[in-house]
Amino acid sequence: MENVEKFIAFVKSQAEFHARQSARFRHDERRFELHKGTSETFEELHVFLQEIKADEIKKPISNSKLSLGWSELEDLPPELIAELSITESDKLDFSIAELIQKSGGIATLDRILVDIYRLTGEILKRQNLNARLYRMVQKELIFSVPGKKGVYSSEMLSEEDASRLI
Repeated sequence: MENVEKFIAFVKSQAEFHARQSARFRHDERRFELHKGTSETFEELHVFLQEIKADEIKKPISNSKLSLGWSELEDLPPELIAELSITESDKLDFSIAELIQKSGGIATLDRILVDIYRLTGEILKRQNLNARLYRMVQKELIFSVPGKKGVYSSEMLSEEDASRLI
């Protein structure tokens, strides 16, 4: 978050600098247009970075105060993890979420079935996996892709993002 803040300040100063330069060179059309375009680009980047910062502030550390997410556990020592009440079911949920992430952030039900088999050697029933994925969506460990049946993502996608998927 500190890095984003540093970049926001830098980008804003560059936008202001190039805006001043475009005013300075208003009689030289080529230089005016170059500085004006650069200023506008830096201004767009400034807005984009502010949105990232706002999203990071809104994002909770975990999905729920009553449950832990894999991102909160992955850097913990095995001794501490052994002390936590994490079931085999939770571990499978974490594995599924990780498999989706490794598939580029989006995976179909079929892809998840195959990847689970390759990871664990276990053949899951489609209906059982579908029910598990539904529960994972309810816990916001993964997300259903809008308008795409049997497709899951590691991040919430908008209708527009989902429409771009093949």
